[in-house]
Amino acid sequence: MKKKLLFTVCLLFALLRPVWPQLGGQEAVQPRIIARVAPASGTVVFHFQVPAGYHITDLKNNFFAITLKKNDFVAVLKTIFPAGVPFGDENVFKGEFSVRVLLKKLNPIKNPLKLDFDVSFQICQEYPEELCYPPDQSRVQVGVGPDFNSALDPATAHKNKPLSRRLEDLIRGQFSQASLLLFILVFAAGFLASLTPCVYPVIPIIMGYVGGRSGGRKLKGFTLSLFFVLGLSLVYSLLGVVAAKTGSLIGISFQNPIVVTAIAAIFIIMGLSLAGLFSIPVPAWISSKVSGSHKSDIAGALIVGGISAVIAAPCVGPVLIALLSWISQSGNVFLGFWLTFVFSLGLSVIFLVAGTFSGAIAALPRGGKWMSTVKYFFSALLIAGGIFFLANILKPWLTLLLWGTYLIALAVAFGLFRPQAEGGIAQVLARTAVVLVFLCGAVLFYQGLSQRFFPTAVTGATQAKETLPWLDDLSQAKQRARLENKRLLIDAWAEWCAACRELDEKTFSHDDVRAALADTILVKLDFTRKNEKNDLLKKELGIIGMPTVIILDALGVERGRFSGFLGPEDFLDLLRGF
Repeated sequence: MKKKLLFTVCLLFALLRPVWPQLGGQEAVQPRIIARVAPASGTVVFHFQVPAGYHITDLKNNFFAITLKKNDFVAVLKTIFPAGVPFGDENVFKGEFSVRVLLKKLNPIKNPLKLDFDVSFQICQEYPEELCYPPDQSRVQVGVGPDFNSALDPATAHKNKPLSRRLEDLIRGQFSQASLLLFILVFAAGFLASLTPCVYPVIPIIMGYVGGRSGGRKLKGFTLSLFFVLGLSLVYSLLGVVAAKTGSLIGISFQNPIVVTAIAAIFIIMGLSLAGLFSIPVPAWISSKVSGSHKSDIAGALIVGGISAVIAAPCVGPVLIALLSWISQSGNVFLGFWLTFVFSLGLSVIFLVAGTFSGAIAALPRGGKWMSTVKYFFSALLIAGGIFFLANILKPWLTLLLWGTYLIALAVAFGLFRPQAEGGIAQVLARTAVVLVFLCGAVLFYQGLSQRFFPTAVTGATQAKETLPWLDDLSQAKQRARLENKRLLIDAWAEWCAACRELDEKTFSHDDVRAALADTILVKLDFTRKNEKNDLLKKELGIIGMPTVIILDALGVERGRFSGFLGPEDFLDLLRGF
């Protein structure tokens, strides 16, 4: 009898063991849940750690959810789950992963607020037998404060956007209709682009050319400036249309070391010629078609303006990217040409003012030593413009050596070692200025030698690469973002791109930016060389200019992008919108 009873008990135990957890007969395994608040983006991130050998069931079972206890201040806008991993015919959640909960504001948060979240889930065991526990729930409490308001308020978020991005949004909204407002906005965007340091090298070029060729006549200075602007706008518009139609990368050939060296050499030679070291003969095929020095100067202004368009071309701000992308998608080359032409006119306003001003300066004296001094000044500007352009492709130490040599030579040319007769206060000040130029050149020359032979500091770009965990494989980065449920930031860059280096040195190396990117998968894509792989990546990502930064969510959906340089504060404001 006892043997039969023991056999029956063992049989019942064996039959009930697989379903014992479902009946609540065993304490369920609990995932570890850590909640972190991200005020900048109005998000609460829940980090899960599921023990090995267990998983949380598929979303289709409706057991995995995060809800917020009702309150008067915030509500759940969206819950973003990771993609999960295959297990049988389900996509389950195992190991470590994150779930992001986006909140929306109902009323302003004036004081610290406690939010109660209920996290529901069902845990399943994978071995030795595959079985699931009853659905369970955990209460997680997080605290938020008034700093959440700006991220949750769309109006405030719009105000926090950089002006160029707000203008870009307006322009994108006008693409469907070729209205007068669209052209006005594009012109304004071009003018804003002219205020960036990227186009500053063009200013000494137009001042040097117009000031040296105006011959002391104000009207001629204004006329040459107009034709300079016309040449720049025509070439810039043609380049923009060609780039959009072919899908080529703006600036990829214009910042090629050979092209950069050739263009810089042109302006340096022009500056040396203006200084009187030699004369540049006009080819016979040009002189036979263009009679008179005035017409030759106009033709020269058009050509110099066209070359200056090449210098300004790498300044591919977000508005220009929007223009080129729209032209490429619509195929409306005629409208696209005039849009980029108007953008170029806005970009050229500052050049027109600078050229006219240099012509007015040249018109002040009517002869004498002062006129020669002005000519030499404009010559120095042209040479400086060429050196500034060369700095985009030279190593930092070599750039310092070049600037040092230039300033030392400039001081010598302006009479550093020339005996000076006794003069008034103006001559003393001029002599002092020449000595200061020489000293600046000597310091830069010494710094260049020091960086070359006695390097002691890590550059900003190197620091950014060392402190941020950049990947170089887009597929790998997308897979990690999906599995870890993190957003993905793509930085398209090239060695020849000056704005890319500036982005590394000033933005990605900033402490606040590094902290904001702590939960972001980062990947750098090198477009220095043109090859089939880069061409496919460029088409896949819709990249037109360098640098381009693209932000994707965990599922690979694009949430935003920008092109060109963006400072730390503007970059952080941009991240808050994503």
